[in-house]
Amino acid sequence: MTDTIIAFVISFCLGLAALFVVLSLFSGFASADFNERSNHSRPTPQIGGLALVPIFVLAMIAFRLAGEPIPVFSDWGFLAAVLILLATGILDDRVSLGALPKLALQFLAAAVAVTALGDVLDAARLPYALSALAAFAALVAIINLSNFLDGLDLMAVATIGVPGVFFALLAMTGAIGLAFGPAGAVSAGLFLAFISVNRPPAKAFLGDAGSLPFGLILGAMTVVVACRVSPIAALLLPAYMLCDGLVTIMRRTFRGENILHAHSSHVYQRAFRTGRPVLVVIGATATVGAAAGFALLATAGAGIGWHMAAVLAAFVLWWSAAAWLMRDIRA
Repeated sequence: MTDTIIAFVISFCLGLAALFVVLSLFSGFASADFNERSNHSRPTPQIGGLALVPIFVLAMIAFRLAGEPIPVFSDWGFLAAVLILLATGILDDRVSLGALPKLALQFLAAAVAVTALGDVLDAARLPYALSALAAFAALVAIINLSNFLDGLDLMAVATIGVPGVFFALLAMTGAIGLAFGPAGAVSAGLFLAFISVNRPPAKAFLGDAGSLPFGLILGAMTVVVACRVSPIAALLLPAYMLCDGLVTIMRRTFRGENILHAHSSHVYQRAFRTGRPVLVVIGATATVGAAAGFALLATAGAGIGWHMAAVLAAFVLWWSAAAWLMRDIRA
């Protein structure tokens, strides 16, 4: 437990320092230009990933070298997958790889990451091949959903950072194992530091170099919860992005849109563009994520029925928040 707290504090401090240095040196790197899909009014550098992902990787290596490796997250295969997505994101931020090459590299990274999940998947009580396939699909899905949600000030903090907090807390309760705690704590500390440059008006965004690797990290956390608690309970960790992503994909599919093409039809995007203040949108998002996280903590030791009830309650809360945010649009 002490390691988890120390990891949080140190990662926060290192994150602040790295963001300051990288923003000073690369203030024009891969700026998110203003266009018809933008949720910001000026070009904004996408350097969050450049600053924060290396710290996560180095922290996991440090635990390994200290003789206290973090299961999954300190595995060389998993770290290689994180670096594959970091490189993919840097290239995409600079030259735009296109949907299919980018997806292919995500598949590669997810496949590599699954090799690090072997011991965790053994606890899933399913044939290993089936567990590995499900884990692969979950990783790819959450990588993509994380990438979709880095489009508004503090949105990445609310949807990727908040789950890291609850993963660390879940580990500290012993529900998934104390050894996992520092991974969540490092992620949470880095996103707390990211608030310093991502709060409105944002000085920087994560960029693909951040949203892709941290999406993989969140995906791995979700798989751990699925195997150590239950697959149903695991839906609570990334609850907001799952609800938003599923409903948005269904909505676009029914309208005959290509779901691989860039768009701006997520609830948070539509609500912000019709006048909802950014902090109201983020507040609603973080509330849903935090409520789902507390529900996960409260029901982790309970039966599957409680997990299903918690997931249903989280979806109802998301739907209510979305309806409230979109109220003026429908009117």
